[in-house]
Amino acid sequence: MKTIRHRCQRGATLLVSLIMLVVLTLFAVTGFNLSSVNLKIAGNFQQQRYIEAVVQQAIEQVLSTGTAFSVTPAAQTITIDGIAVAVTAAKCNYYTTAAGYTKKIGELAPEDTEWEISASATDSFSNATAAITQGIRARLLAGNCP
Repeated sequence: MKTIRHRCQRGATLLVSLIMLVVLTLFAVTGFNLSSVNLKIAGNFQQQRYIEAVVQQAIEQVLSTGTAFSVTPAAQTITIDGIAVAVTAAKCNYYTTAAGYTKKIGELAPEDTEWEISASATDSFSNATAAITQGIRARLLAGNCP
């Protein structure tokens, strides 16, 4: 008569399976966390670019008015899409008589001027901030650059 011997099973397969399951679970959790972080980074980057565009739009809006290059320019606060943008007064850095013109006594000859204007804003929702300083070169009548 044959006797059947049963080997002692020690649960090695169960242990290896559990280890593999834990490792796969860690991979899945790490993947979810990385995708969440990447989404937050992309959202913050997009909000930063949006604030920069709003600040640039405010500068362009100020420059399109003739008052930006006056003898006494004033600082302004402009609201665009609910975001308050603080725009400094344009500052004249340099001026010279325009090429091809001569300055005669009693006449106003045009001047080539170089101005600098700064603007900044902070989004209250995302705390994204942007500050832009822009240089402008304009030909104006004499006497606009203090």
